[in-house]
Parts: sequence; C-alpha cells; structure tokens
Amino acid sequence: MDPFLSEVRAMILLSLPYPPLPVTAGRVEADEARVKGETVTTSHTFLARCLHGAVERCDQSADKERRERQQEVMQRFLHQMGTVGFFEGPETVYSIYCQSTLEHIQTYFRPGHNLDLRFRPLDSVSRGDRVHKKMAEYLAAQSILFEDPVPLGIAHYEQLEYPAQLLQARDRLGHAMTSEERARVE
Repeated sequence: MDPFLSEVRAMILLSLPYPPLPVTAGRVEADEARVKGETVTTSHTFLARCLHGAVERCDQSADKERRERQQEVMQRFLHQMGTVGFFEGPETVYSIYCQSTLEHIQTYFRPGHNLDLRFRPLDSVSRGDRVHKKMAEYLAAQSILFEDPVPLGIAHYEQLEYPAQLLQARDRLGHAMTSEERARVE
C-alpha cells in the first residue's frame, strides 16, 4: 500500500472513538476483507483491512452509503455512552464498544452480509499482549491528537490494565461528542 494511504488509514483509525478490541474472525470473504479460517486479531487490524478494500474499490456511491451508515452507528454509540457508558464500569463499557465496533465494521459490507466476527471476553486481554499494546498506542496517539495539556506516552498507558485503558478511551469521548450530546451527559 502507498505510504501516504497507510498514514491516512492510521489517522482514520486513530480518530475513531472505538478502541482496539480483541476479536476472532472466521470465514469472512468479501472485497473489503479476506479472512479464511479462524484468526485472532484486533478490531483495528480488521478495520484497516476494510479501509484498504474500500480504497481499492474506489466506489463513490458505496462510500457515500457507508459514511451515512457509519454516522448512524456513531450517533447510536454516543447516545449509548452518554446515557449508560459514562455511568458504568468496564464490563458495560466493553459491551457498548463491542456492539458499536461490530456495527461500524458491518458498514463495510452490504446489508445482511453474514460476518463471522466475535469479540473475545474482556478478561482475555492481558498486560503486554497484542491488544493491550495496540490500546496503549491508540491512547498515546489520541493524547497528542486531542492536544492534551501534557501528552502521555505509550509507556504510561502500558502500565494500565486493559479495563482501565477502556475507561481512559471512554473518558476521551468528550472530544467526539457534539455540544448537545455533552450537555445531555453533564
């Protein structure tokens, strides 16, 4: 892939409010993402494959439809976080992230496409594993993107257990919410 497109893809993933989650994918075959057999990966790795497929297809009509569907998913996600997620613990937050991430991924496929994608249990992530490291990278990069007064590096986020990382990702959502959505939470 073109280095410029790789950087754009990385920025898109970084700007999503859905953090890296542990997933098992199996038997997914479509233009957007080809996975044969069962694979354990992160949701961001899977999303990167979907983005790559969308760029390769270069179908403006499909892109417009996908963006509209993604906007609907985003609004449902922000509403759910604003009414439930900000007031609950890691298990509930994780559940909301899983559901919304799955809905976001499904926008890369035609409606009704059978997508065999399963999120692993919250406790399947341990400090130092692939998902944990990707989450630390995601949070550190967001710290810079959202111009935290004192950006925190990867090492800071690597010290946190995954449930604490999830809550950090949730707490950043104020950057993604409209003023109306923030007012409902406050």
